[in-house]
Amino acid sequence: MTATLITRFGPGVQSWLDDLPALVDTLSARWDLQPDRVFSGGTSHTLLCHRAGRPVVLKLTPDPEIARQELAALRAWEPSPRVVRVLEVDVDEGALLLEGLLPGTPAVYDPPRMTALLDALHVPPRGDFPTLAERVDFVFDLLARRRPGDHTAGHAAASKLARDPVTATLLHGDLHLENVLDAGERGLVAIDPRPCVGDPAADAVDFAYAAPDLRSGIDALAGVVDGDRLAAWCAAFADFFPDRREEALSLA
Repeated sequence: MTATLITRFGPGVQSWLDDLPALVDTLSARWDLQPDRVFSGGTSHTLLCHRAGRPVVLKLTPDPEIARQELAALRAWEPSPRVVRVLEVDVDEGALLLEGLLPGTPAVYDPPRMTALLDALHVPPRGDFPTLAERVDFVFDLLARRRPGDHTAGHAAASKLARDPVTATLLHGDLHLENVLDAGERGLVAIDPRPCVGDPAADAVDFAYAAPDLRSGIDALAGVVDGDRLAAWCAAFADFFPDRREEALSLA
């Protein structure tokens, strides 16, 4: 966890990490929490806790703006059961307390439930969120740091797609299967958004790649996003899925 946060935020995050135990103690006392165990995370220190016998999740990030953006998105989706609910907030401390989900296991490939989730997430944008083009620049910069190589073609293709004149919606921005949890009869529930505004097809890329073959994955989601644009996004993001890169590029 420490190494991941230092990689993400740089060595300057160490002072925040040093103060983290005291912050956890303070919030646990304020919100009546019993911390149980730590989850992994790239931008936050996340703990499974219990409150009044029920599971809850405490998320702490060294960058309050990340918490602010996540909170704004979760509030925008709040009427929907497809998104995790916020219980307590201290944005200045970068802290969100979220409901625990049961069984809370990562999603598996299930097109009907995935299309229901996408349909619920893609609402008209309300509030000040980054653009999809900004998100594209961020994730390709992250890819270059984690997997050095020539990613210029994919970055250029994704940047062009992000700037196409399509009807923009609020996007989750990081909708891979570990950020979608099974909540039993409630269905699939999205967590950990990195919200932005843009083409809804961009949110469906990881779902398409979860299929046994990419074309069937795209076709299964074409009822809620534009299938041709999803195919183009899958090709643009092929460098993120190196084992299936040739399959993705064949769709372009």
